Amino acid sequence: MWLPRWISPLAFGLGMAALGGLLAGSALLRGAQELERTPPPEPRVRPEARLVPQRQWEYKQLPCMPTAPLARERGDFADKLNEDGKHGWELVSLVELWPGTGRECLLATFKRQVLN
Repeated sequence: MWLPRWISPLAFGLGMAALGGLLAGSALLRGAQELERTPPPEPRVRPEARLVPQRQWEYKQLPCMPTAPLARERGDFADKLNEDGKHGWELVSLVELWPGTGRECLLATFKRQVLN
């Protein structure tokens, strides 16, 4: 770029920097004016918690079934479990009690939802 002799490159650089600052300042002012016109967003408010009724359960246990005859009566035990299932009972645990004593038995625990 050709410059007259009386303008030094330093003066030219300073002038261009000042001009750039003025242009940038006007853009900043415009941005600030837009911010003043737009209202701030509403604060986020957590919605009110709704209480959900808890499910109510009822439980029952079958009498302790000896495991030795269970091998012979496997079908009877399964029929008892299926019959309870038809009435809405869900098997939640099957625990062997007194293992290794010769008196082993199975304790079946069921649950079902209480209908109000």
